This record gives sequence, structure tokens and C-alpha cells, in this order.
Amino acid sequence: MVKLDGQRLKFRGFRRGQSVTIRDMDEILETLDAEGRFEGMPFMPEMAAFCGKTFRVHRRAERTCVEGTGTRRLSGTVLLDGLRCDGSAHAGCERGCLFFWKEVWLKPADLSAGDCPDSRVRENETPGSPAAQADPTELEAVSQLPTTRDGRFFCQSTELAGATTDLPPGKLWPYWTDLRTGELRPRLFAHFLWMSLVNGLWRKMHGRAFHELTGPQKKTLTDELNLEPGEWVEIKSAAEIAATLDPQGRNRGLAFEREMALHCGRRYRVAKPIRTIIVEETGKMVQLANTVILEGLICQGVCSANCPRANHLYWREIWLRRVMPGPEERQSRS
Repeated sequence: MVKLDGQRLKFRGFRRGQSVTIRDMDEILETLDAEGRFEGMPFMPEMAAFCGKTFRVHRRAERTCVEGTGTRRLSGTVLLDGLRCDGSAHAGCERGCLFFWKEVWLKPADLSAGDCPDSRVRENETPGSPAAQADPTELEAVSQLPTTRDGRFFCQSTELAGATTDLPPGKLWPYWTDLRTGELRPRLFAHFLWMSLVNGLWRKMHGRAFHELTGPQKKTLTDELNLEPGEWVEIKSAAEIAATLDPQGRNRGLAFEREMALHCGRRYRVAKPIRTIIVEETGKMVQLANTVILEGLICQGVCSANCPRANHLYWREIWLRRVMPGPEERQSRS
């Protein structure tokens, strides 16, 4: 627990769909250590623009996937509807991660005072830089929040392993918790139980998880479609995509995630190309080529223990084919 304004903040347990107000910047600063973190989780400069505003809880983050580490536990943390990092304080990183919000940074929304619970940011929108939206008196404090450390970028993504704790594999109690708190519906709960059995058998028979694609390539291939936002594409078949992968299931270092296999053969519209991202494991900025994100396709946690992060899925252009929109697709676009 943390002292704030002379009071002790108790674990509030904000629930999915609940309206919350982000505390003012001066209140949040009281909770942070010298490196701008609370319980290991950084408060990032890009988050300052939302202080004092009201949003709905998207998901509780009782656990999360951490790249290179696996699924780990979190405490007292939620994700808010549509609040993604625009990378404005991190050299334009385009990962678009949902922010993690420690509950001590939030308070129940006082809707009677006129707060609007629908003041959320939609997918693929960017909130703008803190300099454009934060109160001028807070800008100096925001500028002191670290964005690099020891020659690497410093953000919630790069510090996530240190802000979480071990979650023993094979345990089913986290799913019971999700079911009890409304984070998991009974049908999806049954799906996870079934898939845990299927994956165990599949690994024994094939040496890999169900839906996991691997390929024969020693040096993976590339294709250049020069896709632009709004264009329609069809995701190639699993067999076609596997032919572009190495034995680790990667194409030029980028993994084809298991959940992505669920979308093979379907058509989607391009949201935007992805050029630069910070690698979670190293904190280094890398350049991507011939890679896009598709509208509406974010990780649902179906193949990663109901992880709530909702990360964008990255698609190499070699996994896609350009198509002309049909009548229904043209109508939906208009």
C-alpha cells in the first residue's frame, strides 16, 4: 500500500467495464520511485496527457505475457479502453502498446460531477503528445520521467519482466480467478481447459504446440507489396506461410504467432505499415520492412493463457496477398 495525500490507498480491485478517473500528475508522482516506477512499473511520459480524465477499464491485468520470458503475474494493475502508447517520447516507436495502469494511479469516477465514461481513445487513433495536452505546470515533472537507461530505451514494455513475478506453468487457478471476476466467459474457460489437453498431446506427438507453424527455411524470404492503409488483403494459407518460416517459426526474426494461424484464409484491411519498434527483451529500436498491422486484428490471448495485453499482430507482406474488396467490403469501408 502507498500513502497519498496522507491516506493509505487500499487495493481497489477495479473491474472490467468500470469507469475510473486517472489521478492528477502531482498525485501520481508521489507514488513513483527515483526511476519513475511503482512496483517496478514505469509511469511513462506518454501517459501524462490522460491525467484527470475518465475512462473505462478494458481488462484486469492479473497476468501478462512477457516476450522471451513467458506468462507472469501482476498485481493491482488494469488496462483502460483504447489507451495505447503513441511513442512520442520514445523516438516514435510504433508498437502501440496498451498502457498498464497501477490502481494507485486511478480512482473511481465521480460520474455525478459530469465525468464522461465514454471519453476513450479508439483503436488506431493516437492521443497526441503530453506537451500538447498536459497542464503547463506539469510539463517539467513529465520531462523528468526517464525514457532511456544504460543506452537502451526504458518503458513499460522493456521493464515488464522486472515488474512481474513468476507464474508456475500448468496451473489452472488463474482461469478460475478470471471466471470469478468476469474476465473469462464460461465458453472460453472451457476452451482453455480443452486446449491445455490438446497442446499437451500435440507436443508429445509433434514436438510443438497446436497451431504453431514452423518451416524449412535456413534463410527466410521476403516479398514487397508496398501495402498502404485501407487496402484489402487476404492472409495466405497455413501451408503457404509455413513455407516462408525457419524451424523456429520466424521470418527474418519475426515470429508467426500461434493466434495468427486462426486468421489464415480471411480478408482484412490494412491499418498501417510498421517501420520502427522497441524490442521488449533488449530495449533496442529496430527497423522493420514489408510489415503491416491489419484492422481489428489484435492478440486476444487465445493462445497465451488469456493474456490481456491486446498487442498488435505484425504481418509480413509475404504472408499476405493483395485483393480487391468485394461489394460488402466496399460498403463497410464507406
